[in-house]
Amino acid sequence: MIIYEISLPQNTPNFEITTVIADENLRIKIRSLNSKTYMDLTVNNNVIFQGLRCDANVNMTECYKYKGVKGALVFYIESGEDVYYTGFGTDYKLYYILAE
Repeated sequence: MIIYEISLPQNTPNFEITTVIADENLRIKIRSLNSKTYMDLTVNNNVIFQGLRCDANVNMTECYKYKGVKGALVFYIESGEDVYYTGFGTDYKLYYILAE
């Protein structure tokens, strides 16, 4: 298993990140609304999902493997609280996990 941490801007409620991991071009858009966090994910210019609510310690790409996503995208939060921007870059970590 190979684990990549995707760097998040601290305390930023809305942003977009682009990164390349294992030949996959990831574009991640984060939006915070009403104490919840939502994500859009595009991989290699294919929309994987839009407006998915981010839950702690859950593989957000599991249901989308049929769209060709190689890895598991997970917000890791030790306390298990809801994902919210006030903890980005400190308490909440975003990981992309690839099986070997």
